[in-house]
Amino acid sequence: MKSSLRAIAEKLSGMFPKPFKPNRSDVEQVVFTVLSQNTTDRNAQRCLKNLKRETKGDLLRIATMEVQALKDVIKPCGMYNQKAEALKGILKNWKSVRERVKKLPTDEAIDFLKSFPYIGSKTARVILTFAFNRNTFPIDTHINRFFKRLGIFPDSWKKEDISRFMEENFGAEFNRNFHYNIIRFGRKVCRARKPECDSCPFRQMC
Repeated sequence: MKSSLRAIAEKLSGMFPKPFKPNRSDVEQVVFTVLSQNTTDRNAQRCLKNLKRETKGDLLRIATMEVQALKDVIKPCGMYNQKAEALKGILKNWKSVRERVKKLPTDEAIDFLKSFPYIGSKTARVILTFAFNRNTFPIDTHINRFFKRLGIFPDSWKKEDISRFMEENFGAEFNRNFHYNIIRFGRKVCRARKPECDSCPFRQMC
C-alpha cells in the first residue's frame, strides 16, 4: 500500500511540480479554512477579502463583530450561520488557542480544535498542516472520491482511519503536497461528474 501511494504521489508531483504554499498567517489560514467549508476556494477568498476590509486588516476583530454583520459579510460562502459561530468560537481567545495548539501533540491538537463549534476532523487537520506545519492528512470530497475510485484502502476504512494511516507512515511535507495535489487532480481530471478518464494516468487502477 505504501509503495502504491508513493508511486501515485510521484506521478501527481510530475503533473503539479509547483508545491502549494498558501502564504497566509495562522489567523488568515484559520478564517479561510472555515470559510472554505462546502464551497469553492474562490468564494472563500472573496469572503476573506471582505472580512479583511471590514476588520481593517485585523481578523481577530471578527470575535467582537455583531453576529448579523458577520453573517452578511460571509454570506457568499454559504452555511453562514455555522461559519459565523465557528469563527467567533475559535477566534475569541485566539492567542491562547494558538499557544495551546503549539504545545499539544498533534492528536491532542486535533481533538482540541474539534471542541470548537463546527470544527470537524478535516477542518482541524487543514488548520494544523497549513497554519502550524504539522503532519496531518485532511480528507476532503476530492480525496475521498479519488481513493475510493482507485481502491487504495479497504472499503471498511473510514476517513479517520485513512488520515491516521497517512500520518503514521509519511512525513509532513509528503502529506501536505499529496493532499493538495489530489485536490488539484480531482478538480481537473477525477471530477465527480464527467471525469476525464481517457486522460487519467491512473485509469489502469481505477
